[in-house]
Amino acid sequence: MNKLVKYSFLILLLLFGCAQVTSLNLKKHQFGKIPTKIVWIQVAGLSPEHLALLKFSYPSRDRKSAFEDALCVGSAWDYNLYDVRPDAYAGFLSQMTGKKNIKNSCSDYELKPIWKYVANKKYKVGIFEGELKKEQSISKHSQCKKDYSDYLNETTLWSMNKVKKPKNLFHVNGKDNFKPGEIYYDKSCLNGACFTSLSRNVEGTFNSFQKNTNNYLYIVRNFNYINLLKSNKISEARSELNEINTTLAYFQKLASKTTDMLVLLTSSEVKELDFPKTGKEWTKFEKSSKLLGVKNTKLISSVFASGARAENFCGIYDQSQILSRIFSGAKQQGLEFSIINPFE
Repeated sequence: MNKLVKYSFLILLLLFGCAQVTSLNLKKHQFGKIPTKIVWIQVAGLSPEHLALLKFSYPSRDRKSAFEDALCVGSAWDYNLYDVRPDAYAGFLSQMTGKKNIKNSCSDYELKPIWKYVANKKYKVGIFEGELKKEQSISKHSQCKKDYSDYLNETTLWSMNKVKKPKNLFHVNGKDNFKPGEIYYDKSCLNGACFTSLSRNVEGTFNSFQKNTNNYLYIVRNFNYINLLKSNKISEARSELNEINTTLAYFQKLASKTTDMLVLLTSSEVKELDFPKTGKEWTKFEKSSKLLGVKNTKLISSVFASGARAENFCGIYDQSQILSRIFSGAKQQGLEFSIINPFE
């Protein structure tokens, strides 16, 4: 009997010793999955501390934002070979190309962005831009003297930017047939303020975009948040942050239903906000809806990841390494990203 108990105990030790850890951040997670469905949200100016704008407005302190539900939170150094504090456009370009030599000039469009890699692997590609300035749009390559007309050939681009006489339009309730290489502008933004919110537009275009495809890359670019911070419009900035939170929550919910979807949120040109020190001062701050000051751009930005390969985004690394971390270890599927050299 004693021998039987001893053997049983040894078997249990072996079983538990060989058990694989299947959780991350105290949540169920399957390690090593290849992301065939990639959603990448880029938010200029965002710092984790800014989440206080949402957290302290909730009726209960126990309520979590979508950012707090991320499986992994990492930090990325934002400097490149030319700037210690590059602007958000340059920062996101470094993240999407895996390069440090971003000059904020037309020569940057010689660098190969993520969609050029995945499109060759039969990934469908879409990019959605919220309200922004003309110089913040990914389509500003068209202003260069050299012809970069093939830069967005593989992508469908939706924009909430205001332009005169747009060629193509979309509406969140429409049933449009979107084509790669085309730019579609929101009908609700043509006259003054946009009637359709960021989150509704993203969900609407994404639902149409992801049909009839197994592999896709869908990028959401948000510069409106940082523009509102710089203008000291805290009420509008809080509303925009809430829209971003709603968008993130929507994709996290989708990712929880499958094992091959990665939801990534990155920032750049992070702004440090001078929040009140005490509760009384915070009450005054809430009533005035104005910031006490926007300080220097920070040197490190945050990365929030959920779903497939989320484990790759824990830790501290250069922002130019974000691209390679998406596909790290995916050689068995033919995605060879070892050719990316950030020092070229």
